[in-house]
Amino acid sequence: EAVLSLHVIDDDDITWINGQKIGETVGYDVRRLYSVPAGVLKESNEITLKISDYRGGGGLYGPANEIYLKVGDKTIPLSGEWKYKVSASNSDFDFVEYGPNAYPSLLYNAMVNPLVGLSMRGVIWYQGENNTNRAKEYYDLFPAMINDWRKKWGKDFPFYWVQLANYMDAVEVPSESLWAQVREAQTQTLSLPHTGQAVIIDIGEAKDIHPKNKQEVGRRLALHALHNDYGFSDVVCESPMPKTVRRVQDKIVVQFDNVADGLIVKNKYGYLMSFAVAGTDGVYKWVQAKVAGKDRVVLSCPDVIDPVSVRYAWGDNPDDANLYNSVGLPATPFEIKIE
Repeated sequence: EAVLSLHVIDDDDITWINGQKIGETVGYDVRRLYSVPAGVLKESNEITLKISDYRGGGGLYGPANEIYLKVGDKTIPLSGEWKYKVSASNSDFDFVEYGPNAYPSLLYNAMVNPLVGLSMRGVIWYQGENNTNRAKEYYDLFPAMINDWRKKWGKDFPFYWVQLANYMDAVEVPSESLWAQVREAQTQTLSLPHTGQAVIIDIGEAKDIHPKNKQEVGRRLALHALHNDYGFSDVVCESPMPKTVRRVQDKIVVQFDNVADGLIVKNKYGYLMSFAVAGTDGVYKWVQAKVAGKDRVVLSCPDVIDPVSVRYAWGDNPDDANLYNSVGLPATPFEIKIE
């Protein structure tokens, strides 16, 4: 007997060893751990997977150390090269999938418009991932949607949303990011009245676009409703946001709003991460940063000539971002010009 671990597969699979089916699973986020009956394994073995993928990326995408065959106390890694070929593709048959998320207006007309006129206290919203390839549009689309809904209901109801979580692989050097652009568009939409944003840059998962920690997401959204709509004025709901950025001699000082009792660094050594500065050449470089006082961060950037702009947590997955306010809300990712 043995155990075959394939971790997670996008989307569905059927798995054979030496021509004998040992399991099948439906779902891109379901753990594959298949029992192999005695008598199946030989001295030389062939594992065959049929993977059906319906959208986006596909295949085996779990950690390399979770792809293995375990026989007794012996674990045999299987994360090397596999042979593969496409058996059939949508494009071979001119197949186009139409569903609620693929056809313009279908989702709104079927699920939102029928509710117009019904009493509603407010809205919570979690979306944006599918807009990342057209990130610049989101600066206009998102506030336009909120204004449109409010116009339909004839009421400026509260509208609270979740900013995009950290996702995909972290980068070693500062880079451009469409995910960061969508986050910035979401932040700018706070200019509309009666809005709020739950920042979750610290609880996403590199390999899962639907991170598991939903309870903390809901708690951070609830803080906005408690503070703004249910009379709990002492509840802190806003994440730290840059207020001013200016040069002071050879340093850059970033002053923050929404710090509660003060900024804190979640690092046992007190190191503040994920700040980058660009000069007139537009090239961003990581810089040293430290909290100074209750609401300020001081940046040292001797390698940047004539600094003009600061970024914090700017990337698909800024997994080292570690600036918080005193109640544990993470600082909002940002890009801002130096005064």
